[in-house]
Amino acid sequence: MPSESESYTISAINTKNEVIDVAVSKCCHCNEIVPIVGKCPDCKTIYEHVKTVENPETGFIHFVYECSMCPPGKRKAQKIIRINDGNSNSNTKDDLIKNFL
Repeated sequence: MPSESESYTISAINTKNEVIDVAVSKCCHCNEIVPIVGKCPDCKTIYEHVKTVENPETGFIHFVYECSMCPPGKRKAQKIIRINDGNSNSNTKDDLIKNFL
């Protein structure tokens, strides 16, 4: 888990159009700024960021995580945040990250 100095909180909009605070940090595998999702409830291992998928039609970014200790496919977590208002495809994940820095 990142130290407090390596993580920070941003405001985002979830899939229910609610403003939420999201703790984010730099992924040690891909160097993306990704939300922190916590630990697997079964084995207490910290979820690892696997990939990020953009959906330009909805304006959301899907951050996909997996537990490295549970059997493949058993434990997955996903954090979804809005990157734009859904009417414009001009915002990208890179723009989102630059705006947070």
